[in-house]
Amino acid sequence: MLAASPAHYRDESSGGSRAERGRQTAMKRLELVVVQFEEVKRLIEVGRVPQLRLAHILLDSAVELIMHRMAEAELAGERYHFDQLENLRRLEAMRKSDNPLHRRFAKGPSDDQISAEIKRLEGTVTSKRKRKRINDNFGDKIDFLVERTTLPGDLAPVLKKLHDYRNETYHRDQHRVEVIRPAVLIYFDAACTVLDLYDPGVLIGDDSLGPELARFQDTRPGHHDPFEVSHRAAKQLREEVGLDLAAVRTALVDHLLGRLDDLESGLGYVEENSVNGAIPGDAIRMMQIEDGDIEAIFDNEVLRSRDYPLTMKDVKSWTERATAMADMDDKHALFAELAALEDAFEDLESKVREAVWRIDEAANMR
Repeated sequence: MLAASPAHYRDESSGGSRAERGRQTAMKRLELVVVQFEEVKRLIEVGRVPQLRLAHILLDSAVELIMHRMAEAELAGERYHFDQLENLRRLEAMRKSDNPLHRRFAKGPSDDQISAEIKRLEGTVTSKRKRKRINDNFGDKIDFLVERTTLPGDLAPVLKKLHDYRNETYHRDQHRVEVIRPAVLIYFDAACTVLDLYDPGVLIGDDSLGPELARFQDTRPGHHDPFEVSHRAAKQLREEVGLDLAAVRTALVDHLLGRLDDLESGLGYVEENSVNGAIPGDAIRMMQIEDGDIEAIFDNEVLRSRDYPLTMKDVKSWTERATAMADMDDKHALFAELAALEDAFEDLESKVREAVWRIDEAANMR
């Protein structure tokens, strides 16, 4: 006797079919995400650094959860071929086993056929190693979804940099106070883009849902389309919070230019306080001396003969690029450029700050 179709199988304990319960689960999963967005919106309205820090963490969590589900859906589409590949690998291993019993039951295609099919399938499915990276790492999720065209490529550097900010504030108790509000506003806008791209699956209405999600359902006769809930939520949430691009752009540019000005001043301060008679450009060279290069540390001529990656021309270029950001109208390009600039100079900035601190500490000891 054939088993009943899952779509029509009644589960008396739940009072509904498996398909119905699956649709309700999908709506509940969407509700989990939307509630986070609503709480972030409230925290942004408060606007203090502690609340903005928490808003950033919640946004990052929501984005990662959505991307996890999107990646799951992509990988589920190759489940049949993935399982087929694993079975062929097991069969191949049994053929090569030292156990006679394994070899006896390893019937089927020839070794050459198995090898050829394994090679073919490896080119069509995501490897176990890559699946683990996707599951474990934020950046790998993004790269995978961009590769599958599920996420737009211009969003990747924005999400990655904002995730780095989250790690700083969550794991290392470091907060970028000067830019935390514009960063949260940009993250909220980017998160709405991710939510809009998210397809949670088949949805049905559910009277038990909370008001956070229920308000995005169109209950007018003839207009109820549960597939549109995530898209309506993304659109309305983005409108409710808003992104004043001009204000955000000004805050980011001023922040970058201030840091770069401090960087240049710090390099000048190191040169002024050098005991070896430094000339312009020596400080940035000093910051790049390799560990153990004693000659460059004590001999300026040797220091100047070394070929280092960064020069003062780079500092000037960073300042020019930061200034040019004032004319950017693309929000993703704006933050991507911020991310690129920070990645370019933050290591140097950290070393200069430490050098200035050491000079001041030595002076205070005297």
